[in-house]
Amino acid sequence: MNSLREDLHALADQAPAVDLAAQAVRGARRRRATRLAVAIAAATCLVAGGGTVLFQQLHPQPPIVLTPPETTVSPLPSEGVGPIEQAYRPECRTTTCTKRAWRLVTHDGDTYELPATLGTGPLAVTADGRRLAYYNSKQRTIVVRDLASGKTWKSPLKQPAEDFSASNERTLRLSPSGLRFIVSSWGGRREPNKLVDVERGTVSDLPRGWWPVSVSDGSGPVVLAKPYENTSQVWVLGHEPITIQDFTYDYSTLAPDGRTLARLGQTFDENREPMVQQDGTIVIFDAVQGGHETRTPISGIPEELHPSRLGSWLNATEVTVVAVPESSRGPTSMVYAMDVRTGKTRELFALRDYGTTLVPGLVR
Repeated sequence: MNSLREDLHALADQAPAVDLAAQAVRGARRRRATRLAVAIAAATCLVAGGGTVLFQQLHPQPPIVLTPPETTVSPLPSEGVGPIEQAYRPECRTTTCTKRAWRLVTHDGDTYELPATLGTGPLAVTADGRRLAYYNSKQRTIVVRDLASGKTWKSPLKQPAEDFSASNERTLRLSPSGLRFIVSSWGGRREPNKLVDVERGTVSDLPRGWWPVSVSDGSGPVVLAKPYENTSQVWVLGHEPITIQDFTYDYSTLAPDGRTLARLGQTFDENREPMVQQDGTIVIFDAVQGGHETRTPISGIPEELHPSRLGSWLNATEVTVVAVPESSRGPTSMVYAMDVRTGKTRELFALRDYGTTLVPGLVR
């Protein structure tokens, strides 16, 4: 997720004329509460690609490491790789270790290491785990690769490596096929903020300041969002933006019906600490017309875990959700499927490592 402090500083410039002293007090309390609430869920970082979330879990001293950093794994083959369940970059636990390469874990349990030369820019996996997208520094573009066949597609957008420096937060949001994507920097506030169609060979500019939520294949819907002080706007391109009464980044991708979005419910009370808290619900709403929302309590997730991020839809009624521990001594983070009608969840898999983790199907 982009720096909330950066977001709120940028959004302050857009605020109407108000009592500046009162606004400053409210804004400072809001920023502090928002940082606390987000820290409880997860410390997000780097790139989130096409229904893929990238974040660091709150485990400074993890009790269990399922794949030790010292374990040697095979390099990623040029073809014949099954769908990816998750990817992770093992945490450095000594002062002498260097930045570790990405490891890809398939649904069958195979683990491969991505060449370090492909892990220097944004990395993303399609929601079905079958295609990988990465920045190729030699070709100066983003490449999409089918893991089973080995076939690759080059993006028509040429980009210097400086676009993907460590100081430049970036997002790579893939369509289901991976052949249409949004590449965005600092929540759309800096270049690039582009919609790229690999098959058609086209590159389109997106409005500045709008953060990518979801992108469909072909000419399907593109969904953007922009948070303000106490509200957010959601924009399905081709329609008018709608306003929701929450400051949030916690959206799902667009549902199969082409208009429904889900988000994690929250409440705001300026007289408590933290002022912003999740309320344990899943909220679904019409991203095209707005209006009525349905709020349903979430069930089936242990008390020690906290819903943190939503992602792609597994079918017409189930959406992906990651739950993380509320304390550094909590259990392993888990990925669930959640029925938005009932709030009931079913366990999919545990996250593999306590370093930086990437899960196909999630939005960050």
